[in-house]
Amino acid sequence: IMEEDWKITISCIESPDQSFIGYQKVFTSSPIAIGRAENNDMVIPDPAASRNHAILRITTDYSRVFITDMSTHGTEVSGKVVPKGRGSGFTIENGDTIKIGQTVLQYELQLKSSVQSTMIGEIDRSFLDKPPEPAAPKEPEPAPAPAPAPVPQPIQAEDTSKKYNPVYIGIIVVCLIVLLYLIFGG
Repeated sequence: IMEEDWKITISCIESPDQSFIGYQKVFTSSPIAIGRAENNDMVIPDPAASRNHAILRITTDYSRVFITDMSTHGTEVSGKVVPKGRGSGFTIENGDTIKIGQTVLQYELQLKSSVQSTMIGEIDRSFLDKPPEPAAPKEPEPAPAPAPAPVPQPIQAEDTSKKYNPVYIGIIVVCLIVLLYLIFGG
């Protein structure tokens, strides 16, 4: 999948700035910075939004989009509070709403149909159209031969030479010395 095989559309559905309602922007690269500052990919004209409010990132396999709250005022996705800071790993789903300040955005991820069929997988459904084939009559299987009687085996002495390999003993001793030095000497 390549960048041109997907697009994210963000639309404003609520805003204190009435002229911003209905605004829509399409993105084909990630990450997407959203906030009040002019250097953001999507500028929100809302005094309750932080200058650099949130970041959307699509995964390298284009299967999920994460939102990171970078604000001081908080971000909600479909009514759920997004944990603050990088590494929160909050996944945003298709159709979710993003509340930034008093502004509510609608999020949509679209994949080209060729990408969707590759990701979802083409399933051969022709078997659903065929009537089931009648089962062939089963012939009775011959009874299995009886198992031979067990023959007692002589008891052999255990080979202990492999259990106490000098190389392993040496490695263990060195590790113990280093461990004791770190605990008591360091």
